[in-house]
Amino acid sequence: MLNFYMLSSGSRGNSTIIWDENDLIIIDCGISLKKFQEKTSELGIENLEKSMFISHEHSDHSSGVRAVSRKLQTDVYSRGKTLEKMRLEKGYSIRGEVAIGNFTVMPVSVNHDAVDPVVYIISNRGIKISVISDLGIISQELLDAMQGSDIMAIEANHDPEMLRTGPYTEMLKMRIRSEHGHLSNEQSAEAIYASASDNTRIVLTHLSEKNNTPDIAMETVKAYLSNRNKRYASMETASQDFGSTLYRL
Repeated sequence: MLNFYMLSSGSRGNSTIIWDENDLIIIDCGISLKKFQEKTSELGIENLEKSMFISHEHSDHSSGVRAVSRKLQTDVYSRGKTLEKMRLEKGYSIRGEVAIGNFTVMPVSVNHDAVDPVVYIISNRGIKISVISDLGIISQELLDAMQGSDIMAIEANHDPEMLRTGPYTEMLKMRIRSEHGHLSNEQSAEAIYASASDNTRIVLTHLSEKNNTPDIAMETVKAYLSNRNKRYASMETASQDFGSTLYRL
């Protein structure tokens, strides 16, 4: 059985775990050791081999890496420039696919204002999970890699009108809207339409607390897909405090 659980999602911290009977894969760790342990205490993952993959160096994806990796005795993987930026001398620099037990973890480069950002496509015995956030546009390479994911956890960061009229400075608004910023609800919907299958479970992630709401994100994406007769298995929004549903595949 393959398990997926997003522990936390948003501008104050992101972390996702995926595990089978032997191995635990941690995607990003922007939460504290205390929160990580609280969220995972009843999942029965203590005896699994653990590995951590970091998408980029921003603190909401990396602030807990040292404490959690030390406590759990995980190997840490990321792009070389990201490891250098985070001063993680013992991390493993990766370019292509990494094989761990029954898992393969594929980094795909993305546009974001970090030194060498990636997102991850995780596969395990025919099941594919895409964890996609912190990018301003979606490339054809990424769309191809995401095709037919069983779970697609994808950023729906902002509603453009809420961002336009919201409290952020104009410079920050420009950064978020840029090709190196974050995906809007509409961009997320377009990517889902282009790559999801009838069986895809969709998790909308990294919602802005100032420039989006769960209802607006869901309504926008669902309307876009419905208008184009696009089918999918389920859809939810992940939150900062509660993460996502625990999926067992």
